[in-house]
Amino acid sequence: MRIKSASLLIVCLLLSRADVGAQDNDYRGEAVPVAGRSDPLEFSRLRFLTFTFGREGPMDTPLNTPPVSGRQYFVEADVFGIESADSIRFEFVDTANRTVQTLTLWKASDASNDGEFYGFVTVPNQPFRAVMSGTSRSGASFRSTLDTLFQPSANGPDERILPPGGSENQRAQLERLVAAYRQDLQTRAAQAAVEHPGGVILLKRAAVSRITYEPFNSASGAPLGVRLRYSIQFPSRQSIVAVPLVFPAYAQTDWRGIVEMRPLSGTITPAPEIVGAQSIQDVILYRGAATYQAGTTYSFTIDSVPDYVFQGTQTGRFCIYEQKFNNRSAWDALKSSSAPIPYRVSISDAEMYVNIPVFFPQRAFYESFQRIGALDCGPGANIRF
Repeated sequence: MRIKSASLLIVCLLLSRADVGAQDNDYRGEAVPVAGRSDPLEFSRLRFLTFTFGREGPMDTPLNTPPVSGRQYFVEADVFGIESADSIRFEFVDTANRTVQTLTLWKASDASNDGEFYGFVTVPNQPFRAVMSGTSRSGASFRSTLDTLFQPSANGPDERILPPGGSENQRAQLERLVAAYRQDLQTRAAQAAVEHPGGVILLKRAAVSRITYEPFNSASGAPLGVRLRYSIQFPSRQSIVAVPLVFPAYAQTDWRGIVEMRPLSGTITPAPEIVGAQSIQDVILYRGAATYQAGTTYSFTIDSVPDYVFQGTQTGRFCIYEQKFNNRSAWDALKSSSAPIPYRVSISDAEMYVNIPVFFPQRAFYESFQRIGALDCGPGANIRF
């Protein structure tokens, strides 16, 4: 009994000290880097595509017949574990593994974790396989060959597919739109030939600084969320999502995924070029892609709040959207907990993954928004108030 009592006393003292430490913590510091996933490189697929006109306009779709010898096709190559590659090259080989054709492809996006590549190829007049080779980030060479043996046919139907029906003039117009779409892609292919001599694609990655964190407070000093500061320098002109995803890392399984932190405001200096957005604030609030120039260092300050909080566009006041929670018992338990928790931060397009070791629980944020007069959003979470 004495041993058990002594052990209990030690545990109580440790818990008490941990609680005092949590209360004294100002929740500021540098996030701790976490190694990103490093998967073995694998050439998972190459498929031939055909051009068609879909509901939203010209598009490409998988070819459903064997490719025809000597005909030019648009192709898609998929690579698994692209994060591990430093350079990459594609080619066709014959059944004796001899090079038949070097492919000039381009990466679908500048995101570091995007393993899709596109380009035009001319089909060989013999059976062939697709091969991927290159160097890994550790400097080692790699080579991966698809099992698929392509058997080209001597002839076949035109690869363009148009929807049935319509007048001759309408079909001619669709043909012109599809042809213009193909021409745009061929222009991109010509650019890829200049950028990737010999078919070698160098995978240049953005350099992200250390990420610091601190409380994002109300005017009265109440914690409303987390403020992150960091910078990124780009080795080449890139269009990526550079605003991080932030979410609490709960130990309780049924609490995970209930809440994440959503950008509310921030700055990017200098301002990047906008891609499909109305303003820099759209890039920040909706984690949109933007275009960043080579050699320029961009400084970011991002303020994030819980995703159940919305700010009115007319008054600037806040509301709490509790109707979003389907698992009410888990949400009630989560918002009642006063235990500090870790948070995870990721900028996956730039392969940056860090942890905030300990930060405010949701209870602190929830009560802070209540104290500054946050309303109930109601069932629709309408932000026009």
